[in-house]
Amino acid sequence: MKIKDLLNSHYEISCAIDLKLEVIAELKSLATKVTTSPFTGSRSEGTYSDRVGRTTARIVDLEAEINAEIDKLVEVKEEIRYIIATVPDSRRRTVLERKYILNQSWEIIAEKMGYSPRQIMRIHNAAIEELEAYYDGSCA
Repeated sequence: MKIKDLLNSHYEISCAIDLKLEVIAELKSLATKVTTSPFTGSRSEGTYSDRVGRTTARIVDLEAEINAEIDKLVEVKEEIRYIIATVPDSRRRTVLERKYILNQSWEIIAEKMGYSPRQIMRIHNAAIEELEAYYDGSCA
């Protein structure tokens, strides 16, 4: 895996987690909706119970998937921190940490560090080149 791919991998995991959290919120909303029916009796009650049961089971499954992805995210972020720590220049390290650990935009990084976004990109590119040279273009 290339350095930049590894550095970006946490973002993909974070997005997957966020999407599943949105799905859970939607499922919870659907599970609590009660529809009115002109018919009464056990059939409509059973249908409601079945729907709530299926929805609850799906929520539990998604929560288990999210927990597994959170564990993976923590591992990836630790690996990213280790790789970034090998960069000797503190400015380059800071840019990499803000970009790949805190998910900050170029503009926010520039504002926080007192540079232009263009200069931040130069610092970033130099840091990536340094990492690629150190890790010979790939990382396990």
